[in-house]
Amino acid sequence: MKQSINDPKSYRAISLANGLRVVVCHNPTSKMSAAALAVNVGHFSDPEDKQGLAHFVEHMLFLGTTKYPDGSEYQKYIASHGGSNNAWTATEHTCFFFEINADVLAPALDRFAQFFISPVLAQEFVEKERKNVDAEFKLKLKDDIRRVYDVHKETINQSHPFAKFSVGNIDTLADKPNDPIRDHVVAFVDEHYCAPFMTLAIEGPQSLDELAQYADEYFSDIKTTTKSKEPLSEPLYLDENKGIKIDIQPVRDDTQLVLSFPMENTLPFYESKPDALLAYLLGYEGEGSVLSYLREKQWALSLSAGAGVSGENFKDFNINISLTDKGEENIRAIVGAVFSYINLLHKTPIEAHHFADKQAIANISFNYKERLKPLASVSQIVMNMHYYPEQDYLYGDYAMEYFDKDAYNHLLGYLSADNVRIAHISKSVVADQQSKWYEVPFKVTKIEQQDLKLLSEIAPLDRFHLPSKNPYTIVSPELVENTHPDKVLLPKISQQSDGLTVWFKQDQTFKTPKGFIYIGIDSPLCVESPKNIALTRLFVDLFLYSVAEEFYDAELAGMSYGVFSHQAGISLQVSGFSEKQHILLEKLLIRLKQPQFQAESFELIKHQMLITWANARRSKSMSQLFSLLSSYLQPANPHADELYEALLETPFEAFVAFSAKLLDAISVQALIHGNWQQQDANKISDIIKHQLGDAMADDNEVDPKHVLLAGKGQINIPLLLPEHDNGTIVYYPMADKSPLYTALCMLVSQLLAPLFFEEMRTEKQLGYLVGVGFVPIHQYPGIAFYIQSPHTNAESLLAEMNTFIFNAKSILAQLSEQEWQNLKNGLAGQLLEKATSMRIQSQRFWAAICNKDLQFNQKALLIDALQHISIEQTASFIDQHLIADHQPDRLALLSYKIAEEMNEMPKSGRIVKTAEELKAL
Repeated sequence: MKQSINDPKSYRAISLANGLRVVVCHNPTSKMSAAALAVNVGHFSDPEDKQGLAHFVEHMLFLGTTKYPDGSEYQKYIASHGGSNNAWTATEHTCFFFEINADVLAPALDRFAQFFISPVLAQEFVEKERKNVDAEFKLKLKDDIRRVYDVHKETINQSHPFAKFSVGNIDTLADKPNDPIRDHVVAFVDEHYCAPFMTLAIEGPQSLDELAQYADEYFSDIKTTTKSKEPLSEPLYLDENKGIKIDIQPVRDDTQLVLSFPMENTLPFYESKPDALLAYLLGYEGEGSVLSYLREKQWALSLSAGAGVSGENFKDFNINISLTDKGEENIRAIVGAVFSYINLLHKTPIEAHHFADKQAIANISFNYKERLKPLASVSQIVMNMHYYPEQDYLYGDYAMEYFDKDAYNHLLGYLSADNVRIAHISKSVVADQQSKWYEVPFKVTKIEQQDLKLLSEIAPLDRFHLPSKNPYTIVSPELVENTHPDKVLLPKISQQSDGLTVWFKQDQTFKTPKGFIYIGIDSPLCVESPKNIALTRLFVDLFLYSVAEEFYDAELAGMSYGVFSHQAGISLQVSGFSEKQHILLEKLLIRLKQPQFQAESFELIKHQMLITWANARRSKSMSQLFSLLSSYLQPANPHADELYEALLETPFEAFVAFSAKLLDAISVQALIHGNWQQQDANKISDIIKHQLGDAMADDNEVDPKHVLLAGKGQINIPLLLPEHDNGTIVYYPMADKSPLYTALCMLVSQLLAPLFFEEMRTEKQLGYLVGVGFVPIHQYPGIAFYIQSPHTNAESLLAEMNTFIFNAKSILAQLSEQEWQNLKNGLAGQLLEKATSMRIQSQRFWAAICNKDLQFNQKALLIDALQHISIEQTASFIDQHLIADHQPDRLALLSYKIAEEMNEMPKSGRIVKTAEELKAL
């Protein structure tokens, strides 16, 4: 296997006697192990009268095997040893995966393998899981991605399996007279879950020999077959499905234009990737590009090219454009502009540097790619095994070996007017039909032949040209000499003055020529009021919009930047290859200090922000409840409704006046981490000081506010959501942020999560979105229980939660000493896991600095506290802080469909309806 020069792992590909192809990976630095198994079967294989069956089978395989018949045993075992697990079903593949503490990989693999050897597929779980699949379907009924997908399925060749309903629901999976669904589940598993159709990837600190032995020992009993998969013969589109315009009405106020060009499967071209080259040229955002023109006209916010559905015999090449209101009024002109550029590509041979720039970035991205966590690694490899030959399992996604002119021109030929499908997604759409499953209003119109002819003949605009050579491209990045031979492990303060603290650490741990610069800018003005917070967020979005074209080449060359608002002001981050980062940083700071905003752009971005905040009301119930929780406890993070009202009437002149003062009084802290020496860090520090220095002072540091609820008891917060599912969150905030209380909250969450899931979702089918989580807010630990239900009201959900929480102590009492130690070791294993990349290490250092953990030892203190916690201590914590008899501090957030139902709110506790009321308690 071709391997990155920066990848310290070792790999081996093997095949078992039953035909199962396996990759094992020795990861010498990880304390976690992971495995993934992918089957070449998905919803394309659903019987016509049992649509959703592949997805349903995925659910059923988790629920007991002959060797381990308890339907929840696998989930509990993984969770109790610090792990996680999941699965997904797509068009042609289904993938199962888990991670766990490395010392229990073997027994975890034994349980995992039994899914595919001897699943029970018990009738009792058929009944229950069918309801859970239905709840999953209903949960996404208002998801616009699913809804657009549904219309897509109805406007293609109906004989192609892509047209099938992939999720399934209570009707498609129903039993019929003398035709129970379980029989189809059993038959589906028997036909498709065979070793030759599967791939397996296992990663851990164990040796390759040991991992290979595990694969053989646990997976050799998966049945084999001599059958092969039938190739797809039906085309995805018929002629009647092309040359059409599809108008789709979404739930959210989000206007999109998508030009889609059907192609053949492009995977055979992976070594030269002509489709990626086309995506680069059409998706370019710099001078001379389609997006540059559309932005100048105020018609579009963003444009991306290339992505689209793909499969064995098809690939959609999409050009996605996010439209403004003006853009929606000029769709015909926008389509013309896109075809104008496409016609430029047809007439203009690409130059050597166009491919060379892409190839250089692909090569250095592969050679210095981030090391992945074991779970991400196996999940990627196990799918690549279905797509690439063995030598390219790791390299296939990055390969750009040569410029294939014939392949490029061949794919370019698909970008023609008679091959286009245009989708217009907008709230303004007037529809004349409705999709079957998600009930999406839409309309299909055939594009007139004369219009298609005009598009095919439209001349390239004079301003359009292919990208120039990228000045930021680095062909051979180098590691600088290590000036810290004593291996300094933590960042040190390299520069400090009034209002400025700069931390620096040279880092060659990951042997990559990259670096990360974080600059946190505290500004009291930014968080002075909800209006100023809204203006700060507008400043950030407008700034990023205004510099996007100028710095796009830097992003293409492997650098990235971002500006973010936070609860103390704003922050700037620059990352990627380190050699030219200081150039990019200085230009960004100059623009940040002296922004040049236009009234038209202000109105455009302001309008988009208002739409975004208004759209928050269309999010699913659980998202809205968690957003409400965050805004109530953090005054510097107002709710979307409050931000909307604060910004609505703000004129351009007021925004300009605010922007001019935003950086007048600030306090700055920065982290420089990566492939730099001390003199490089000093140069970067000087850039920061030169650009921001006059305004910096320690007195400007902001301490974000946080609402503490110590001694307040139960507080009930109702939310009326007429168009959404019922939902309930019970949140227990702690007033103590010590390592002990943090460890207790994490431990109790880890203990209760799989049991809560099993009882509330698997057994009682209260909803699909169910969980228990550790939810810290402003460094204060907390535990959240949550359920979103399409059929059970908020009070009933709360009652179920109360009963479960009341019995939580008895769950502890049933644990053996070994199970208790496993639980603690599992959590400790997660905390002890080393950073797999410089990006993750930088994030950890920066989080510590922002949280005032200036000794960088909070994790060590947390692990120490965890190791000393006893069962008795945990039982006492649950008793005192969770169980209602002791009147613990807790927030119950409940969503209602009908206003009258709010009269039935819990009688215990106080009712609070605004953040101000909560602060006043």
